[in-house]
Amino acid sequence: MWKCINCGFTASQKPIKPPLCRNCGLIQAGVGTEEKYKILEDYCHPLSLIMRNRNLDHYFIDACAGSGKVQAFGRDEYLDGSPLIMAKTRYWVEKKIKDKSKPKHVKCIFIEVNPKTYELLKRWTRRFPDCKLISGDCNQVLPQVLDNIESEIWKPFAFIYIDPFGLGDPPIKMETLRRILEREYTELFLQLNIDALIRVAGWLRHLDDPDKRLRQQAESFYEILKVFIGSERIEDFRDKWSKWRKGERESKTLEYYISGLSSYYPFNEHIGIPVGSKRPVYYLIYTTRNETGRKIMRSVMMKARRRGAESLERWLR
Repeated sequence: MWKCINCGFTASQKPIKPPLCRNCGLIQAGVGTEEKYKILEDYCHPLSLIMRNRNLDHYFIDACAGSGKVQAFGRDEYLDGSPLIMAKTRYWVEKKIKDKSKPKHVKCIFIEVNPKTYELLKRWTRRFPDCKLISGDCNQVLPQVLDNIESEIWKPFAFIYIDPFGLGDPPIKMETLRRILEREYTELFLQLNIDALIRVAGWLRHLDDPDKRLRQQAESFYEILKVFIGSERIEDFRDKWSKWRKGERESKTLEYYISGLSSYYPFNEHIGIPVGSKRPVYYLIYTTRNETGRKIMRSVMMKARRRGAESLERWLR
């Protein structure tokens, strides 16, 4: 039986551990969440320190912010979620920077679509300065946010983190990603649920099915893929999918998705979560135009892989 540590709500039916508490909106961490947050923290810290040392305006934008704190996986305790990791970066930098007269602290923008989860986000970010909270669908809100910061005199740097449930609810549109990728001075850190994408793509074979029910179901999933892959690439993806062998579809789908990002940002890195698993639940994909950023993220991911290997070795002894 699962129990929410924030409101005490319990659930014995499936899913035993839901992605969030339907009573209060508290986000529930999954397998590998702590590894994911450690990678995010280990990148945000040096990134903001570099920007502050150069006295450059910079933003951290969390497009699927969640509840601020989350319930740990398998433990009755809270973890700092991605918004708090981003917000607390300011204090880490303050301790590390030598010239404290430079005023360009990181500014944070957090977007959350679920009203109950948004209320918890407000509670747990209240004490942090330079944090702006927005309630709404990131597909609609994020382009407006980018337009607003683009209007500033000096074009500020933006690090954008998108970490949805599954393919997103609603799905994260390729149009939204394109708006990010077309902006200069921007980096994208994205979670891709490869299993969910493969399950949806598996319905492509039913688009011409004589069974009307199966055909209609396939058409609805096809529309999701169009949103996620992009209308201009969906037929190319469908053609390639039909030719890929079952055992290679995960790696080929990942490569195909990243290729769409790489046409905008030449440098990218990715890592499977849980780290070291032969069947990752999802992948974290990082894209940038800046080679220094890529070197930092590559180092962060290499350290995560070493930590992941150590944790797996314990179970192999």
